[in-house]
Amino acid sequence: MTDIPIEWAEPLPGLRVVKRGDVPIARIQIYGSRCSGTNLVTRTIEANLPSVTMTEAFGFKHWFVPRQSVFVKDTLVVVVARDAFDWVRSLHRQPWHAHPELKAQPFDAFIRSDWHSLWDEHFGHVEPGHPMLGSEMLHERDPVTGERFANCIAKRTAKLRHWTALTTRAHNVALVGYDAFARDPATFTAALADAAGIPGPEAFEAITSYKGQG
Repeated sequence: MTDIPIEWAEPLPGLRVVKRGDVPIARIQIYGSRCSGTNLVTRTIEANLPSVTMTEAFGFKHWFVPRQSVFVKDTLVVVVARDAFDWVRSLHRQPWHAHPELKAQPFDAFIRSDWHSLWDEHFGHVEPGHPMLGSEMLHERDPVTGERFANCIAKRTAKLRHWTALTTRAHNVALVGYDAFARDPATFTAALADAAGIPGPEAFEAITSYKGQG
């Protein structure tokens, strides 16, 4: 779809949507770095937009999208980004799947250290005795060089560039600023639904508790 011009709708600050599919949106696939608010956005959509299904058919929300993944036109890709300063402080408090030595670093060293991710017991079916336990998550390295990212900021930048470039692979994409979303989730959700042609909620259900809060 690289030859199709992108005509973004910007119904609110912090929200940009392009919809090029000619069928109703039936599924939403979310992407975003850890600690960027993807859980709150997901829970809010699930509670308030019942006509769509949240999916991970096109890859796990925190990872680079496999090159062989082919998006279909009933799917809306939602990319979530959080204020960089709030994000990195949250990541330091909750450095999911980071190597123990990285987790132990004070903030100033943490943000300057190579990013080293491990398969640990906080991920899915990886339990004590699992053959992958403690091995490196190689897919969290730079997909271009195969090397570890120089730091968490470099990894965040690479992933956001990758996800925002999904406009060349997906019919429908929404770019969501988490901070704008969190200030007024009801208005934001209604605007997202309207821009994407999704039936909106009759009464908004606020989400007050979610994984990774903070």
